[in-house]
Amino acid sequence: MGMRSILTAVLFPFLMYVIVGLVSKVKSKEKKAFALMMILAGAVELVMTLYLMSCDLRGAEIGVFEVSGVGGLGLHFLYTGFRGIFGVLTAFAWFVTALFSYEYMKNDANVIRYDLFNLLTLGATMGIFYAADLFTLFFFFELMSFTSFMWVAHRQTREALYAAGTYLGIAVAGGMAILMGVFIVYDRLGTLAFDAMYGRAVELMTSGADITWLYVAAGCMFVGFGAKASAFPVHVWLPDSYTEAPAPATALLSAVLSKTGIFGILLVTLDMLPMQGSWGAFILIVGVVTMVDGGIRGVMSGSFKTTLAYSSMSQIGFILTGVGMQSLLAQYLTEATAIGIEGASVAEIIEVFGMAINGTCLHMLNHSLVKLVLFLTAGVIFMNVGSYDLNQVRGFGRNKPFLFVTFLLAAAGVGGIPFLNGYVSKTLLHESIAEYGALLELTGSSLALSATPVMIKVVEALFLFSGGLTVAYMTKLFVVLFVEKNGDKKVQEAYDARKEYASVLTKAAIGVCALPIPLIGLLPNLVAEPVAAYGLVRFGLSELLRHQQEHVHFFTLKNLSGALISIIAGAVVYFVAVRFMMLRGLSSNQKGYRDIFPSWLNMEKYVYRAVLYTAIPFVLGIISRILDSIVDILVVILRKTLYSDRALPYELPEGNRVTHGIGVSMERVRLLYCAVTRKEYTPKNYVHKLAVREIDVFENFRIIERSLSFGLFMFCVGLGLTMIYLLVVN
Repeated sequence: MGMRSILTAVLFPFLMYVIVGLVSKVKSKEKKAFALMMILAGAVELVMTLYLMSCDLRGAEIGVFEVSGVGGLGLHFLYTGFRGIFGVLTAFAWFVTALFSYEYMKNDANVIRYDLFNLLTLGATMGIFYAADLFTLFFFFELMSFTSFMWVAHRQTREALYAAGTYLGIAVAGGMAILMGVFIVYDRLGTLAFDAMYGRAVELMTSGADITWLYVAAGCMFVGFGAKASAFPVHVWLPDSYTEAPAPATALLSAVLSKTGIFGILLVTLDMLPMQGSWGAFILIVGVVTMVDGGIRGVMSGSFKTTLAYSSMSQIGFILTGVGMQSLLAQYLTEATAIGIEGASVAEIIEVFGMAINGTCLHMLNHSLVKLVLFLTAGVIFMNVGSYDLNQVRGFGRNKPFLFVTFLLAAAGVGGIPFLNGYVSKTLLHESIAEYGALLELTGSSLALSATPVMIKVVEALFLFSGGLTVAYMTKLFVVLFVEKNGDKKVQEAYDARKEYASVLTKAAIGVCALPIPLIGLLPNLVAEPVAAYGLVRFGLSELLRHQQEHVHFFTLKNLSGALISIIAGAVVYFVAVRFMMLRGLSSNQKGYRDIFPSWLNMEKYVYRAVLYTAIPFVLGIISRILDSIVDILVVILRKTLYSDRALPYELPEGNRVTHGIGVSMERVRLLYCAVTRKEYTPKNYVHKLAVREIDVFENFRIIERSLSFGLFMFCVGLGLTMIYLLVVN
């Protein structure tokens, strides 16, 4: 029953796509009915994923489910705790965004199209998280990329289509890179199944074989998965796409679709290149650059939604840092075990390894929850203000208690403020970095590792600084929304008077996402640790973490000091970058926010689009023109030498032999007639007229032959002749 439920959870959204598509043909103007259908679809999907989780918790064997014949390899689905958590999270996110969309999309002209592609994206995302092999993952990953493209292009404005073009270009390039990686993996490991890949990879590495091609495959896959996760430097699609997509779609892009990219990177890191610290160091560096770059761009942005977009990028950097730490700690544990370190040292390494895994898993979950709240809040602001510009939304949140509480919880949660969910996951990640650095100082010199104590200290410092950047840009948004007043007094009065700014369903969608934020933060050992333990990614060395670990003491002075450092750094950045640099005079008596990031550093416009849309087509065009000219020159040479042109003696200028003969005869008869009657002879050019007539007649016959009706007619004639033949023979 469990295996069938996996397939049902994946196929149900596609079934709803068909149903909604058929109903839309009949009741295309019933927008409320479609909104209710989407809420129902999200609720049913959530129930199915929860049922799968309950089956697993009861000890029911779910196993691997196969759909044979697709793509020659078949589709395979697998249930694990990690997959189950993100299956439930995906269904939950779709359900709450459907509640939110009931009001947000009610006046949209293309709501049915949005709903249809929303269902397709849900099914594809479920297929990704339950995929048991690389082919299944690639199949649904590409489907998700193309269906979610319609989210970005939904408004069909010039800006939306521009952003959608970038999104699609990165998605296509990333998909081609992943496919190349899949080919290499299958060639080197002989399997695409995740369960078998780990064993084959370990066997290959222990045998001393060259694994360079596995690194090439991992690099290819990082391009595709990293682009979806918005990791540096393949993140350029993110700001415009997040800004142009409708708020519910942006919430899903940040909360769920970005995690599909992280999921792919996790599989590559822990299944395909297990215990390879050099790959882990690469992911760690990428993660650090991503979280710092995203944090800086978030601080400098003058748009509410764009700030949240770069915030998503920065938090993905935190998660990638955790993935890199897992790989480095796996290498450390392997090396330490190989040289015979025993007892408490190994137990300590395993404990630190557990911090990295739990921190990564929890921060993925926590980031999804807070970004659902933040982007849905951005949608409420846009519904009422019609803009994301900080100067326009200024003061909107004043005297709105519900918006104040939910936004504050999410902003402080993602900022790592103690007693909220982000503090728990960031503490685990920070402790894994700090403890790994301490282990390196004790035993690192005797081990062949891919990181040095100095490198880890720099990573720790940038980790805390990036936490400060998060505090800074969230403080900026909070102050703009709830503390400052709008520069226009009449606008502020209108904001203050607006009490019915969101419907009950909209508030319910935001509130249910905000509820777990303090719950996880206040009771980390009762809530966060069991969730992380259930969702442990059972890849390779993480099997060693099955034993019960001691509770982490989250609220010790040592752990609280890390959060305090980030808060202090955030306060400094806020006052220097925001209050001093961003706030400038808009008029003689008014200050406003402006985007202070240099436009000439726009990688999308001046690097990716310049390369993908200008440089590469230009170079390929020159190459194609050269090749085309070579062929033309070769043809001319052949025609002038071996195949020299000569006129055919029997070649007619126009028409066929019959029309030509008749035309010549008619012309001669006319010439004879004029000679006998002594009239002036003027050529009638019958040869040309008959040739033209012949073309008209036979072209009509050719059109008839090419038509479906003629084909059916000939089929009937053939069938009739066959029946006559059978009657005569019998």
